[in-house]
Amino acid sequence: MNADKKIIWQLAQSWVRSNRVLIWCIAAPYYRYMSCDSNDLAGEAQLVAYQVISRLIKNKDLTSTSRYFRVVFRTRCLQMAAGVAISNEIQPNVMMDKKQLIDLDETIIQKSLVALTQRQRQIAQWILAQPEPVNFTTIAKHFEIHHQTAREILSNSIKRIERYGHQGIRGKLTVAT
Repeated sequence: MNADKKIIWQLAQSWVRSNRVLIWCIAAPYYRYMSCDSNDLAGEAQLVAYQVISRLIKNKDLTSTSRYFRVVFRTRCLQMAAGVAISNEIQPNVMMDKKQLIDLDETIIQKSLVALTQRQRQIAQWILAQPEPVNFTTIAKHFEIHHQTAREILSNSIKRIERYGHQGIRGKLTVAT
């Protein structure tokens, strides 16, 4: 491993240690369906963090790390829950420029958001546009609703995406043979 890759790996490990709550929040809905333990999940998070950071560092812009991590790691959790192997297109050593990564992410996000109601979609898009993770209180204040209402809207959004929205995503995944 050359020096640059080693530094990126150390940065990814540090990022994962600093964002354990975010990782568990993303994985929680899928964890019971995954055949892994917490150490495996941390390892997967490190691989995804390495993948995201290595893509973003080429453009010297790591400000979007959390946003990309959320999308890629959620996709990885869905794969692990569905028993789908990682396809070669998303391996860390495959070259993909930032525009291709953005196009892929936006396509998957838009296909998933189709399953939501207009209000759920509005809130989900606002959350995804935030540079840092937000809590229910922040969401409630922004949309002038009660924090319990924000919690219910997000819970129902996740259920709708799990039932309907990720069907468009499954077409992009390859099954291990």
